[in-house]
Amino acid sequence: MTLSVLLATTNPAKAERLRVLATGAGITLLDASSIASPPEVEEDSASHLGNAIRKAVVWSRAHQGLALASDGGLVIPALGDGWSSLVTRRGTGGEVSDEEHAKRLLRRMRDLDGERRSAHWTEAVAIARDGALLGAWEASGLHGRIAEDYVPPPDGPTGFWVSGLWVSDASGKRHWERSEADLALEDDPWLALTPLARDLLERLSRA
Repeated sequence: MTLSVLLATTNPAKAERLRVLATGAGITLLDASSIASPPEVEEDSASHLGNAIRKAVVWSRAHQGLALASDGGLVIPALGDGWSSLVTRRGTGGEVSDEEHAKRLLRRMRDLDGERRSAHWTEAVAIARDGALLGAWEASGLHGRIAEDYVPPPDGPTGFWVSGLWVSDASGKRHWERSEADLALEDDPWLALTPLARDLLERLSRA
């Protein structure tokens, strides 16, 4: 019987990233609709690794099986206590448009220039079964800077609003412009995490 693993998220974009990560591991992937009531998880850990672990544990317990979870965010060191990568999606407050989120961050950074606009991404992935953690990893990369203007993706809002602000040091492109080849050259954390998580999933599928 093929091993089934639940993608522990209701976010379609994040589910797709997890799906790509697990491709080729010889498993069947289930989305959040596979369980009657997707659990609410308090993302109040002091690290992305802690949040990913918490999600995997809670979702695997609700699923009564294996769950694959992630947590990540944009690090902007110069903002200090005024910004936390742990709340990138809601760090500029409320259910507002991508453009409004971007405007609010740009206002916070209006007096910063040069190296003080530096930013990078941290991502964590965790796997748990029946409420017990099996493996968890964290990586950082994609170093760049926050531009002084917002250029949204041509296909419209995606909810990942920082993609129109965050510019690569290596390619000079906004995040939404970067190809998979660009990301591979820029130490994309997902590329570092994929072989680690996939190896564990493959071993579980053979057990």
